[in-house]
Amino acid sequence: MKRTDARVRYTQRVLKESLLSLLKEKPINKITVKEVCELAELNRATFYAHYSDCFSLLESIENELVEEFRLSLDRMKPLDVSSLIEAIYGIVEKNQTACQVLVFGNTGSSVLQRMIDAARDRSIDHWRKVLGSASEEDLEMLYIHLSNGLMHVVVEGYARFSREAVVEFIDRMAKNSLALFR
Repeated sequence: MKRTDARVRYTQRVLKESLLSLLKEKPINKITVKEVCELAELNRATFYAHYSDCFSLLESIENELVEEFRLSLDRMKPLDVSSLIEAIYGIVEKNQTACQVLVFGNTGSSVLQRMIDAARDRSIDHWRKVLGSASEEDLEMLYIHLSNGLMHVVVEGYARFSREAVVEFIDRMAKNSLALFR
């Protein structure tokens, strides 16, 4: 793994924080590189040394969130909903500002959809082995149902429900849904 210089990490972090701050006020297509640089107190040449435009900076932030989610998936057993919820909450806590801007209140978010897509093949492959009576169409519909439901309960309920209540509810719903095919 290539280790990035501390100055580069600092510069990228400040640029990301600045963009996220501006995204609280207006959409990405209304934000200029100049505004990001002024807020970050960096010059435009420094910005362009790392990113081609504000959209590539946003994509970098989203990619980090999705990659962190993928790594969480790799560390857990299939169908371990409790671990999945804990991983999601961990990502949210670690990336509070990014999640507030890019996910919460924006259930049509591309980063949210990319997270849902990241778990698709792994989940369906496991279910195919465990749920022998389920057709491919059933497995796909089950995944859509469970994954979207899970993400929306977390996103829309993050500030409203306790982590424990969400884990218990999602776990119960997943077991009931999977029981249809056993």
